[in-house]
Amino acid sequence: MIGFGPNAPWGAVSQIDCRAKARDPRIRPLAFRVYFAALGWGNRLGHAEFAEGALASILGAEGAPLTKQAVQKGVTAAKALGLVAGDSGARCLVLPQHHFQNGGKGAASCRVHALRTSA
Repeated sequence: MIGFGPNAPWGAVSQIDCRAKARDPRIRPLAFRVYFAALGWGNRLGHAEFAEGALASILGAEGAPLTKQAVQKGVTAAKALGLVAGDSGARCLVLPQHHFQNGGKGAASCRVHALRTSA
């Protein structure tokens, strides 16, 4: 069940659309694409796990992945803007629970942060 508090309005987003926006190099700055990746791949815990180098490939353009430094810079900028939580990194982007909840199907665990819940 999704709940942001008593009488708190909320809406939904398409994770498919967010994934497309994460891949769109026209969207600037990079921090926004990092945020769309977090939304697009976020699981029931609000964690978006990626294999080594996967986020760099998603954020890259024309088949060329971004460098590790460019990815880190984008993640750092997204953290500074409050778009993702402070414990986010290239292997797992974390959305704050006050911002994102996924009541649907999918994992309720995170290998990167060693979390598992029955949620």
